[in-house]
Amino acid sequence: MPTSLQEVAVPTASPLPAPSRQARAAAWAVHALTMSGLPLAFLAILALIRDETGWMWLWLALAMLIDGVDGTCARRARVKDVIPWFDGSVVDIVVDYLTWTFIPALFMYLHLPLGPAPVAGVLTVTVLVSSLFCYANEGEKSSDNYFVGFPAAWNIVAVMLWALGTPAVINVVVTLLFVVLTLVPTHYVHPARVKRLRVVNITAVGVWLAGTAWLVTVHPVRPLAAMVLSLGGGAWLLLVGALRSARGAED
Repeated sequence: MPTSLQEVAVPTASPLPAPSRQARAAAWAVHALTMSGLPLAFLAILALIRDETGWMWLWLALAMLIDGVDGTCARRARVKDVIPWFDGSVVDIVVDYLTWTFIPALFMYLHLPLGPAPVAGVLTVTVLVSSLFCYANEGEKSSDNYFVGFPAAWNIVAVMLWALGTPAVINVVVTLLFVVLTLVPTHYVHPARVKRLRVVNITAVGVWLAGTAWLVTVHPVRPLAAMVLSLGGGAWLLLVGALRSARGAED
């Protein structure tokens, strides 16, 4: 028998094989996909400065579509295992804050009626600060992949308020409501990751995108069919989240 702990044989795990060149290339391609949101954010800001609202929403829509697929690509490419020293989640947060929160909030301040300038300024800063409680929240997603708390999707809020031409009182109330909901543990569906009704939810996103793009293209005209598509698709996604909130904790 061994006479000391040092003499006890401790099995050691075999080192993992080094990632192949193809695996590294795939992982970097996924990171490049995520980082492509940065030039899109730049183009959106440039369009906002030039008062080219339609182009701004186009660039933000492309960034949103990329954000919807890059996470799935990252998991399939095992980017954390292949390139462990480069944290793609940090890049994702930077891009999301710019395209989902900062640029839309700036657009709201410049282009939506939000009351007197001081009120509009305070509301905009409140949006920017409250959104950090989403991005920095480690419990941002439930075990079944719903967002917990409003996920700082101010691009969606801003485009809807602008496209529908709502008055200042509605804009202020809606803005304050979603600021509060950022801090309240209600649920919001992630269409690509939530398994329940996934096909229906993704279809609803497509319907919302079609209707909203129609409204943006013909703004300030508001065709009834476009409003039905946009509001209907959005209402379905909110309803799915509300039903999940009503169910309570999942097993």
